[in-house]
Amino acid sequence: MKITILIPLLMCFFGFAQQNEVTGTIVTNESKPLSDVSVRIANTSQGTTTNEMGVFVLKNVKKGDIKFIISSIGFKTKETIVTVLNDKQTNIGSIILFEGNELLQEVVIEGTRDNKFNRKETAYVSKLPLKDIDNSQVYTTVTNELLESQIITNFDDALLNATGVSKLWESTGRAPGEGTGYFSVRGFSTQPALVDGMPGFTFSAIDPSYIERIEVIKGPSATLFGSTATSIGGLINVVTKKPYKGFGGNVSYTTGSFGLHRISADINTPLGKGNVPYFRMNASYLTQDSFQDAGGKETFFVAPSLTYSVNSRLNLSFGLEYSRTEQTNPSMLFLRRGMQMPTNNVGDLGIDPEKSFTSDDVTLTSPIFNTRAIADYKLSDNWNSNTVFASTYSQAKGYYQYMIEGASVAFGTLQPLLEIPSPDLMQNVGAVLMESQSLLNQDVFARIYDYRDADATKANFQQNFTGDFKLGSMRNRMVLGLDYVYREQNTRNKTGNPSITQNGAFPAINQNLLDLEGFGLIPVGTAAGLQAQLNNFPYFDGFFSSNGNVVPTSFTPNTTYSTTEQALDNVFNQIPAMNISTRSQTYAAYVSNVLDVTDKLSVNLGLRLDHFDQDGDKSTDQDDYSKTTLSPKAGIVFQPIKDKLTLFGNYQTGFVNVDPVINFDGTVSTFDPQEAIQFEGGVKANFFNGKLSAGVSYYDITVENTTNTDPTQPLFPSTIDIKESTSKGVEIEVNANPISGLNLRASYAYNESEITDAYSSLVNTTFIELEGRRPESAGPESLYNFWADYKFKQTSFLKNFGLGAGFNGASEHLTMNNSVSGVFTLPSYTIYNASAYYDVKKFRVGFKVNNLTDETYYKGWSTVNAQAPMSFLGSFTYKF
Repeated sequence: MKITILIPLLMCFFGFAQQNEVTGTIVTNESKPLSDVSVRIANTSQGTTTNEMGVFVLKNVKKGDIKFIISSIGFKTKETIVTVLNDKQTNIGSIILFEGNELLQEVVIEGTRDNKFNRKETAYVSKLPLKDIDNSQVYTTVTNELLESQIITNFDDALLNATGVSKLWESTGRAPGEGTGYFSVRGFSTQPALVDGMPGFTFSAIDPSYIERIEVIKGPSATLFGSTATSIGGLINVVTKKPYKGFGGNVSYTTGSFGLHRISADINTPLGKGNVPYFRMNASYLTQDSFQDAGGKETFFVAPSLTYSVNSRLNLSFGLEYSRTEQTNPSMLFLRRGMQMPTNNVGDLGIDPEKSFTSDDVTLTSPIFNTRAIADYKLSDNWNSNTVFASTYSQAKGYYQYMIEGASVAFGTLQPLLEIPSPDLMQNVGAVLMESQSLLNQDVFARIYDYRDADATKANFQQNFTGDFKLGSMRNRMVLGLDYVYREQNTRNKTGNPSITQNGAFPAINQNLLDLEGFGLIPVGTAAGLQAQLNNFPYFDGFFSSNGNVVPTSFTPNTTYSTTEQALDNVFNQIPAMNISTRSQTYAAYVSNVLDVTDKLSVNLGLRLDHFDQDGDKSTDQDDYSKTTLSPKAGIVFQPIKDKLTLFGNYQTGFVNVDPVINFDGTVSTFDPQEAIQFEGGVKANFFNGKLSAGVSYYDITVENTTNTDPTQPLFPSTIDIKESTSKGVEIEVNANPISGLNLRASYAYNESEITDAYSSLVNTTFIELEGRRPESAGPESLYNFWADYKFKQTSFLKNFGLGAGFNGASEHLTMNNSVSGVFTLPSYTIYNASAYYDVKKFRVGFKVNNLTDETYYKGWSTVNAQAPMSFLGSFTYKF
């Protein structure tokens, strides 16, 4: 009996004594140890992770040929076969992991990063997985943690955190692909134009719960991104959340001032067991009234996505986004052009910021549909293939409203009639001109409508090959790419004024002209010509003072403050649509390489070849245009303190192929591409294991063929080209985590922009009215923001509570600046905000106050746009 018991015990003892142990070290391509790397045995749950020295120890490994799968966030997964013998330990030495593109690696587990407002590792900015400290390009990021801390509910507010970015125009949905807000970056206007690094119609409807981060890539970036998605000052890229391995998500509800109600959901799940696709669904629904006396919007957004790791070499990703926004026009008061303004500041204008000048019944609908399909294939340890197809479709349908000051100048078209020797005609025409001049002597805004019915399509195919290899002792990180972009837009807009000739003195003027024609005193058709000219005026239903009062006129005798959709339908059903289709294509090839000359010195060289083919208006060949352009770039990075302090400089070129402009009379204007050169230098720092990240840069940009608005053209703006403009400035950004639980973000930007040569080749004229002036699209000279978030320690009696506070502001802004109209100045402002939250594993409750001091302030771009007063937000999030 004793022997029977002893034998199994001895067998167990020898069995444990002979169990095998496998050890090794995981390092980067630069032989640096990698911690927290996953090392597991294929088709089992057996695995471990590396320590801070990159070393792993895996015990109880059976003998034989064992497949190990080694993976880490931001690196390419590697498989290796290890022969395990009946030894106590098998050391497989060092294994190199190469940096890889962002697929499943988008997800960052909560709590793994201390500096939550800093996310400076991306595969999009340089189309290479470069750390910011290694990159000669300057960019700023707005992280999802920052958006959560601030209880952000819309895209425009999210960009308040971006260094050197200022909103110019509100988001309106005014045209397909152009419905998002306009922003100024380094002195030039831009719109969000990239989704996950690909051209797309991004949208103000996008819910913040879908945003992993926003990247603002500074300066002209044509070498990697071409001309179809960028501006001279930079581009805005929305990085979306991707499916990840596991199950999780949240449902959130936010409510607040001005009728805000928003519900959002983010759900991630595997589609089965084992090696299966992972599915993620983001969705939201938002309704919100205006802070003014009328207006609001309703938005539905849904974004399903799928990622499937077919094997360790091939990843497939699919995603789409659909949004539909119906909204009234946000109030933007357009200042007069082509003549002197009566006033030059908000105080003298006497604006009432609570007046919307609109009606809840008059809306514009903007659906947007984006798709993406990505195949990422590991060709070898050194090379990766990334194939992307993206398409986007957008519409704009409904009534768009302008409030334009000085619109009565249009009646000057009757001036030549005074030369006809007819007392009755002169009296009637004189009455119109006198009333028109009376309106011009004061600040009076005409409410003008047109009907929008347009759609736009964009398709993009891109193939990138990225390599990480050595030539001799020098490391190379290279991208080789091909790019094709197709764009088409179809408009069926309506503009006109069929009722104007029925009011005031116009019926009498028409009869005077018919009588004169009957007597043979003027050519036959003069009356009909005038009627046609007046009917081509845009439709306006009333004149208003800046405080919202109706200004009675004979031109619009039935004006009411609020109109209806039915009333507008009755007018625009009489107006024929203008059918115009435009199309363009771009073919490109590019290469960019980061060469490590030494351990501390690297050089980046890049070149792009673009062929732009513009059909313009497809009904005619008169505006066809094509051009082939080379865009070089160069950058240098020197690290006096490796991985901690960088001195950098870059030379970048950029060009923007300007889309044809459809003028109000239906004609189409085409333009040469804008061409830019930027020189930039600065310092980047990353100290205390990433707890302090900072950057300072100085840039100097010179641009040829920028577009501007003709300052001499009254009423509706006409686009012209400008020979040369310059923009110089300094940008400073700091992200810090000085103590546990405290995250800080601060930035300051100063920009000096000037039109240095105002010659326009389009009209063969030098516009001295603009020469030497700051462009209106440049925004304020100075911008600054700050945000602090502190979550109390778990040992504190306030554990799980957190507080946030900060401000953002700007210097004065010259929203109108030319010698014809004069200068209109928007005042400087500083807006303070604060939040508080309670955050535990399963839920989060938050509260925020925006504009704590209830400051009245404005933004604009040749406009005066009142901004929201003090408001309150409350949110509840359930996490699973």
